[in-house]
Amino acid sequence: MKKLLALLAAITLLTSGCSWFSRVEPAVDISELTELASPLASRVNWSRDVGEGTDDEGVRLVVSLDGSTVYVANYGGTILALNSQSGSTVWSQDTGIDLAGGPGAGNGLVIAGSTEGDVIALSQSGGAESWRATVSTEVTSVPAAGNGIVAVHTNDGKIVGLDSATGEQRWLFHRAPPVLSLRGSGTPVFEGDALFCGMDGGRLVKLNASSGIPVWETPIAYASGRNELEQIVDIDGKMVLAGNTLFVTSYQGDMAAVNKSDGKVRWRRSFSSHQGLASDGVNLYASDSNGHVFGISREDGSILWKQEVLAGRQLSPVVVVGSHVAVADLEGYLHWLSTADGRIVSRVRPVSSKVSAPLVTNGSSVYVYGEAGELASVSPP
Repeated sequence: MKKLLALLAAITLLTSGCSWFSRVEPAVDISELTELASPLASRVNWSRDVGEGTDDEGVRLVVSLDGSTVYVANYGGTILALNSQSGSTVWSQDTGIDLAGGPGAGNGLVIAGSTEGDVIALSQSGGAESWRATVSTEVTSVPAAGNGIVAVHTNDGKIVGLDSATGEQRWLFHRAPPVLSLRGSGTPVFEGDALFCGMDGGRLVKLNASSGIPVWETPIAYASGRNELEQIVDIDGKMVLAGNTLFVTSYQGDMAAVNKSDGKVRWRRSFSSHQGLASDGVNLYASDSNGHVFGISREDGSILWKQEVLAGRQLSPVVVVGSHVAVADLEGYLHWLSTADGRIVSRVRPVSSKVSAPLVTNGSSVYVYGEAGELASVSPP
């Protein structure tokens, strides 16, 4: 069995005086993959190189899907729009800056943030630059667009509301981050005139999207432990919004179901993940910090099943496609699990590098972005 070299691979000092850990690795051995018995077939539809990827910088560059177009960025500053069926280039734009977060897509814009606090918005239709803005520090979250606002969550605990037409600042929400936190910030999520976002320190906020005024703030996780490392309780991963409830999970903290209206916690359970959650409309699914994958009841947070054979493999956020949960790992393998019982039913290797970016699906394909800059489309089994 291979041994993990460290729980956290690197520590970097922010100019704001706050330190963060650039990489989270499970404190367990890396499981070796074994041959599957009677695996179902999963096909790679296309794959291509989109540049230098994340360049091993610990940045949060992702795949965004809007309609029939896939948007992706690399650390070197290029943002591409690709045909989701063929992978062919629709347009490509060199921004001239080192990108750290994004791209987000919506409201006719493709938005990304840089290592120096630049925010750039391009036209979805042709890639022409719409505007640029500057925020206080590096943007390692995915900017979100909605309700005439582009919301940008910076590494120093600020959520900035920019006018989606001009890039001018409309409002600013700020909560000082803890001394230590994970590298990266929670991605804002719009729902009508509401904006939800997870914060470093384990708090969840709901803002008025037009004004940035907080509607409520709720602690999801509480810092505990004997030292500052054990007290990191950030909310960085994907949230699930369903009906009147928001489902969220934190690193070294809790998973919780929260009322959207008033922020009241309906249930919570101990769960550590910086990757977030996925749902099939009935249950929740998540990978935890040790590389275990879970099926979880939305009603009360009870564990329906647990799959441990991928322990230590530094799993990506999960995504649900039909009756399967897809998750990728540190070697570029994509694993398909049954939503019914967590059995691994198929495996394919669409990229050769680690996958830390969230998997994205249009319902018929999953898009996998490797850290070395490989992007692939995969059909479910």
